[in-house]
Amino acid sequence: MNLIRRGALIVSPWRNGAGRKADIATGAGWLIGFAFLDEDAPFSDYAGHDRTITLVEGPGFTLAGEERDLGVTEIGQPAAFDGGWRVACRIHGGACVVLNAMTERAHWRHNVTVHHGGGTIAADPAGAVADVLVVLRGEIRLGDVAAGPQDAIRLDGPVVAQADVTALVCRVRVLAG
Repeated sequence: MNLIRRGALIVSPWRNGAGRKADIATGAGWLIGFAFLDEDAPFSDYAGHDRTITLVEGPGFTLAGEERDLGVTEIGQPAAFDGGWRVACRIHGGACVVLNAMTERAHWRHNVTVHHGGGTIAADPAGAVADVLVVLRGEIRLGDVAAGPQDAIRLDGPVVAQADVTALVCRVRVLAG
C-alpha cells in the first residue's frame, strides 16, 4: 500500500487553465485526483472519457450544459457524466474541493463507491489497474498507518481498514474496459 498525503500532492493548472488540480494517481487514459473549484469556470473537454465527480468540501456547484444541468450539492455523493459534455461550473457561494475520476472509455472503466460511518472497509485490488481509498472526512487506519481528510491510500494487495464513526471514504477503482 502507498499512503499519499494531501499535503504532498503537487497542485497544477487544469488542461484549459481555468482551475487547479492535484493528481492522486494517473496512467495512460485515466486519472484520479482533486480539483479546486475556486470560481465559476468552464470544465475541460475530455471527449471519449467517462467522469465521476464527488464533492469533498464546500457548498456545492452546478454543471450547466446546453441541454441539462447537474447539481452537485451533497458531500460524498458521486455524480457521473460524459467527459465530452460541454459544461460550465457554477459554484454555490463559495469554493469547493472535488474528487475526480476519469477514464478513457475505449480502454478503461471506473467505479466510485462510498463508505459512510465507522466499521471496517475490506478491499481487494485484484483485477484493477488502480484501487484507491480517499478519505473525505474522519480517519481510517490500516494497522499503524492512519489516513485523515483528503489523504489517499493506493492499494497493492487486500486490506481491511478501520474507519472511525465520522469517516466518509471514497473507493475509486480503475479497470480494463
